[in-house]
Amino acid sequence: MKFSGVNLLDELAKPDLADLRAIFNERAYSKGAVMFAPEETDLVFVVAKGRVRIYLAYEDKEFTLGILNPGDIYSTHSGCYIQALDDVALLTTGVREVKKIMDSVPLFTRTMVRVLGHILKNSFSIIGGLAFKDIYNRLMDYMLTEAHDNGVEQDDGGVLVTINLTIEQLSQLLGATRQTVSTLINDMVRADLVEKRGRGQYLIVSMEDLARAAGR
Repeated sequence: MKFSGVNLLDELAKPDLADLRAIFNERAYSKGAVMFAPEETDLVFVVAKGRVRIYLAYEDKEFTLGILNPGDIYSTHSGCYIQALDDVALLTTGVREVKKIMDSVPLFTRTMVRVLGHILKNSFSIIGGLAFKDIYNRLMDYMLTEAHDNGVEQDDGGVLVTINLTIEQLSQLLGATRQTVSTLINDMVRADLVEKRGRGQYLIVSMEDLARAAGR
């Protein structure tokens, strides 16, 4: 899912935005690398290739706030850790350079605001989930949200959801251990709420039943 609904890579490729593209430099990172820590110098980047995880770390726990895809934009001044989920290429520039072009390229500013808004929304969702919901409910809520946003309806009435995350990454997103998330997915399968359909693919048998189980 794209946070902004706008792919900035397409915009930066336009001839009339050549001056804007010129302020960015490309950087490459290997899968798993923590590209930026909270104390890093302020930079703005556009994801050119791969997926990027934004997360907070407290003691031995990590909380994923969002996952950025190619075309998304972000700033390192947010106080978060930023990690490469795949082999990643970023287009980076300084905050000062971005400030100079914000007035002349409104699309650039709007896209950043949308991404940061979604990250903030996810932060409140994580806080609310940790405070008021157990991990099983958080997992079901996540499945339902993905189904509503990106699910594919099947002829038998179910909804096929593709989750492009490993169990480890999903557990970080939900604030739980890998073993717990794996066990709960198996519990959902045994309860006939979902069926596993290949790597990272789950069929939600009945949206209504899953919503009822999640307490919605």
